[in-house]
Amino acid sequence: MAERPPNSLVCAFVIRFWREGPAGEPRWRGRIEHVQSGQSASFLELEDVLAFIRQVGVMAEDPVLPRHAEQ
Repeated sequence: MAERPPNSLVCAFVIRFWREGPAGEPRWRGRIEHVQSGQSASFLELEDVLAFIRQVGVMAEDPVLPRHAEQ
């Protein structure tokens, strides 16, 4: 297995999904945990997953990350 560069940013998340509610009207719920900090949050929408990841600082604006060209 290849070793990662010494200054690389590596973060791990555990995401769990489950379905709940009556059979005719089930809805999906979930929980995400940031492994390094132990912070966690429940969510109903995928947008909340991204908001949590941004909250722990993983997806902060980073000039090294590729961006879409502005038109």
